[in-house]
Amino acid sequence: MSKIAIAMAMAVCSCANNVPQDRSTGPDGRLKGAKAIPLVEGEGVSRGIVTYPGGDRVDWKLIELPAGKTGRLDLEMKWVTPRPGLQLGFDVFDAWSNPIATAKGSKGKTRDASVTEATGKYFVRVYAKGRGDAGEYKLAVAFHETVKPKPVDPLTWDIPEPPRLASVPGQPCETFDVKDPDCKNVCPPSGAPAKWDACGTGTTATTTTTVTTPPVPPTPPPPPPKPIMARVLKVDVNDNNVFITISAGSDMGVDKETWTGQVMRGSSNQPLPGGKITLVRVDKQRSIARVGLTQDIVNANQTIKLAPIQQ
Repeated sequence: MSKIAIAMAMAVCSCANNVPQDRSTGPDGRLKGAKAIPLVEGEGVSRGIVTYPGGDRVDWKLIELPAGKTGRLDLEMKWVTPRPGLQLGFDVFDAWSNPIATAKGSKGKTRDASVTEATGKYFVRVYAKGRGDAGEYKLAVAFHETVKPKPVDPLTWDIPEPPRLASVPGQPCETFDVKDPDCKNVCPPSGAPAKWDACGTGTTATTTTTVTTPPVPPTPPPPPPKPIMARVLKVDVNDNNVFITISAGSDMGVDKETWTGQVMRGSSNQPLPGGKITLVRVDKQRSIARVGLTQDIVNANQTIKLAPIQQ
């Protein structure tokens, strides 16, 4: 549709107030009807028209990157309008409908956005910003594959240990010594001299009392460890796998063989779909895990819930 067609559509609708934004939209006005943008040698183009006065405010697009490939995804949109001042925009969502990028650019009729460490599937929403906005757009996308680095074993990473805690002062008479004043009232299991007052054998003792020690009841098993909330300290990508460094380790009870974890949505207590982690290394105060999310998603959701595996 040309600029003249847009102007005619707006003229027809200009007499109506509060036109529903999706009154005349097609299947691509919904996420499920998103139109695919084919990539040829990493590049693709899609054209269309969005018009709020015409009841077709939103167009959805689908971008599927080559299987197993990771890289930078660049998007640029240009548009023409039937009169000056009308504005369009677009934003980008991942395969789980999480927003990950919004087009930038405050002047002219061009907007762009980029997704780093892009992989898999993405959705783009092109829309007219205001109630009177409309335009004919051209959306261009380009995928730049990242050259795979040499494989690195995360178990060989050198994570420095934190400073050691200061020593705790010892208890009085930790080692029995008859010359130590703190041992005057202590009766050791062995090593006390004959007639040691604290053992009831001194010169002041007149009677000998046999004390029967009651049996000690068995110690109940400790309660199961409670879940731990930790933070993502670092995100690394290696051979299409995403590894995260977590701010909790064996000092807090985390065990590689019996514990697991989950990426939480934002700062909430709700698990993020697809966010289950696998521990690959546990140090005293940090752990390393593998996760099936992209680096951008982990950077936007940095709370990790660690817990023992349910038996």
